[in-house]
Amino acid sequence: MKVGTDGVLLGAWTPVDHQPVKILDVGTGTGLVALMLAQRTQNAMIDAVEIDDAACLDAGTNFEASPWSDRLYLHHTSLQDFAESNPSSYDLIVSNPPFFSGSMKNPNQRKAVARHNGGLSHEDLVSGVLKLLSKQGRFSVILPLEDYNVFRFKAARSGLFESQRLEVSPNPGKPVKRVISEWIRAAVSAPNIERIDIEESRHKYTPGFKNIVSGFYLAF
Repeated sequence: MKVGTDGVLLGAWTPVDHQPVKILDVGTGTGLVALMLAQRTQNAMIDAVEIDDAACLDAGTNFEASPWSDRLYLHHTSLQDFAESNPSSYDLIVSNPPFFSGSMKNPNQRKAVARHNGGLSHEDLVSGVLKLLSKQGRFSVILPLEDYNVFRFKAARSGLFESQRLEVSPNPGKPVKRVISEWIRAAVSAPNIERIDIEESRHKYTPGFKNIVSGFYLAF
């Protein structure tokens, strides 16, 4: 799987100012977000959960080759099983989960698993987060707008509160396509909302996008 803008945005935007000691990456894929969070933190221990065999091989290789290999731990399992068997709690949980639940299945089965939520429903994701998130912990997730509009009601009904979100559109004047949202256990009056466009024109990135991801791209 290629490095995607969704994962880069999630890994770069997710706040770490509360200095998380334990981090969980749900559906790590090739390990991109976990690696980015390792780069952005000093001593955080990061668990990464992935159910796909081939993705686990990629993530394991990437973790071992990184400067943070001593802080990255890969778990070849589902979030559901991990949440049942793991007694730990996490200061930060992140997920770039399966999405496009209502669209046509990709004929490539591995991509279908990665891109559709048949193996990890919104309910399963919220349930796992509630079992594993510490009292003061934060949960960040990126979703297509349509999925976000469904997810936010399920999360709120389960006792999570949206503290902030970033709305992402591909170009100025285009509608929002992705939403990154942060959730906590404590009630908030209203989330802080920001919006960015990714490109001004083809391969010409906006200052807002550059400001978020500049620490991870060699050049624009």
